[in-house]
Amino acid sequence: MAFPNVTLPSVWDIPVAVGVPALLGQSIGAGASASASTALAGVVQSWAIEQTAKKWGIFNSSNANVLSAAHVHGVEYETSYAIANAPLEDGAFVSYNKVKAPFNARVTLLCDGSETGSSSIVSQIQKMFSLANDTSGNGQIMSQISSAISGQPSADLAVRQSFIATLEALVADTNLYSVVTPERTYINANIVGYRLRRSPEAGINLVMAEVAIQEVQRRASAGYTNTRTPQGSQAVQNGTVQAATTSLPIQASLMGVTL
Repeated sequence: MAFPNVTLPSVWDIPVAVGVPALLGQSIGAGASASASTALAGVVQSWAIEQTAKKWGIFNSSNANVLSAAHVHGVEYETSYAIANAPLEDGAFVSYNKVKAPFNARVTLLCDGSETGSSSIVSQIQKMFSLANDTSGNGQIMSQISSAISGQPSADLAVRQSFIATLEALVADTNLYSVVTPERTYINANIVGYRLRRSPEAGINLVMAEVAIQEVQRRASAGYTNTRTPQGSQAVQNGTVQAATTSLPIQASLMGVTL
């Protein structure tokens, strides 16, 4: 059985986007508009991350984000309960208690050298919209887009140094912090460690920090104040003594002697 002939279109519908080679019939303005659209999507995503930065992160007792120079990339939370068992006769066991173990959390932060909550993102979005809708001056669109995206240098060495120094100080202290998410806040936790990762694939100037956090349980309270041993205490004479004074005749009469 012969297969039917499939007619090919005279003009291929190739999308104009970044990474797609330019074909005949496509104008420079179309490619510039595609680049502007792709860059605009990245800027909008960065703006959305900054808007939600106040709902994610590690906060102290004053409700201040202690690592505001980084964006939250992910949050992992783990909790468990331990069941106590006691052995019985004939190899049997009985379960008699269930205790909650301290939770462990891991917050992944990304620091690219820019402060969170920057208002410059809004101005970049407005400029990108105007460039994407502008079809005149095709030769200057790409340079304008490049300047709009770059703005200030994204890799600010001072911000990254401050971010790493803050991590060193947080992991060494004994303060309590809270892991804040939009749905729930996990309180009474201490930072017990962190791990830094940098790779050329993600950008050598992008610092990825995985912060390890553990709950500090403060339910138990001491029921006594004096811990000295009885052997170390001094002797105290506090017995009851009844004192009385008598004359010499009375003493002689009590003894049966006549004076």
